[in-house]
Amino acid sequence: MKHRASSLTAHFGLLLLLSGAAAVLVFCCLRFGGGWLLEQYFNGSDFQQQYNERRIQNFQSYVEENGLATTDTAQITRWNKKHPLILMEVYRSNILRYTSAAPEEALDNETEVPYYTWVSYYEIPFADGAAEVVIYADDTYRFFTWLTVLSLGIALLVFLGVFLWGSRGLVRYICQLSVDIQAMEGGDLDVPITFRGNHELTRLAHSLDSMRRAFQEQKEQETNIFRANQAMITAMSHDLRTPLTTLQIYTDILRYKKYRPDQLDGYLEKIDAKAAQIKQLSENIFEYSLVSRHQTIELEAPRPVRDVFHDQLSEMAVYLTQQNFSFELELDWPDLDISIYSQYIKRLMDNVLSNLVKYADAELPILIAVMEKDGGVAILFQNKISSTPLQQEGTHIGLANMKAMMEKMGGRCCAGQTGSLFQLELWFPSVPPKRSEEDTHET
Repeated sequence: MKHRASSLTAHFGLLLLLSGAAAVLVFCCLRFGGGWLLEQYFNGSDFQQQYNERRIQNFQSYVEENGLATTDTAQITRWNKKHPLILMEVYRSNILRYTSAAPEEALDNETEVPYYTWVSYYEIPFADGAAEVVIYADDTYRFFTWLTVLSLGIALLVFLGVFLWGSRGLVRYICQLSVDIQAMEGGDLDVPITFRGNHELTRLAHSLDSMRRAFQEQKEQETNIFRANQAMITAMSHDLRTPLTTLQIYTDILRYKKYRPDQLDGYLEKIDAKAAQIKQLSENIFEYSLVSRHQTIELEAPRPVRDVFHDQLSEMAVYLTQQNFSFELELDWPDLDISIYSQYIKRLMDNVLSNLVKYADAELPILIAVMEKDGGVAILFQNKISSTPLQQEGTHIGLANMKAMMEKMGGRCCAGQTGSLFQLELWFPSVPPKRSEEDTHET
């Protein structure tokens, strides 16, 4: 069952929600739980009373040092401004003489207010007589403010912690991908890219691994081509050395006139034969380089197989007859079309003909057959290998050229030997015939 690919956006969105929920939960627990504990502590202690008594002592010292009366509202207000967030009232005979909320308005007040037992009255000796001072303040707010700030800070840390904890897997995966990519950049293409999860990074990892495999295949192909070229160069160097050495021997014989007059024509024929042999070897190298290099070809329009090979095989049969070879034809032309590259077909037939003339035994017939095989067309050449030793061993470059040309045309070239019997098969895939524009319009 194929799992549906997840999205990093959805992953991070869910992670943000979880982090936010955890942060809100922590903030609520700390703020409201801590606030309840603070309230319990302050309600059971004389914390606020101690603060008020300190302010009263400070105010009393201020009054005595400045000789203030209850009517000196401006100076009393100046002291009150130095102690913000408090409400101070001054009473005499239960009549309000001063209030920090409205300093000037209380001077003309003559209304008597009731005496509250729950209020702490502090007697202060003013210049115009003693008066009772009441201070209303809440110094516990600072602790609740600090608790709120602390709760917010811890909640923010929890938010970041949960988010980073949830992201650690992706961060580790990104670091692992970075290590894998560095290994690939360093040329180590055997290390596979790590796959984790099923999201955008995973799809990126699959793309990187596909690229790694493509590079690996390309590197292997280049290595194989290099080795093949080295082997070809080594073989050709060996094959060229023999006729060149012989050619040099014959030219030295002619140069130093170490021959009889009746031997001159023979030596010249041998020199000519060796020169032709060297030319053939150089042409084989040139042909190999043309076919092996990475160039694309454009296949021609599909044609019936009979139209492609009938004339080619007829010419081959005529030439073999002229060279005193016999042959058997089994031409069962299938009703199939193939796409070919004409230049390659001519070179293929020339190579086949050259090999037959060079290696086939003329005493036994050569089998040439055309048949339908594996959804395509197979052309078979079968001959007995001649028992006469050749002056020069083959380099197998012609066979390599044939295989390369067949691959570029989408077919295959198969060669094999059983005892003294050699068999070569050229297989072409069949393709549907190309329809004309008139047939298309009629349809």
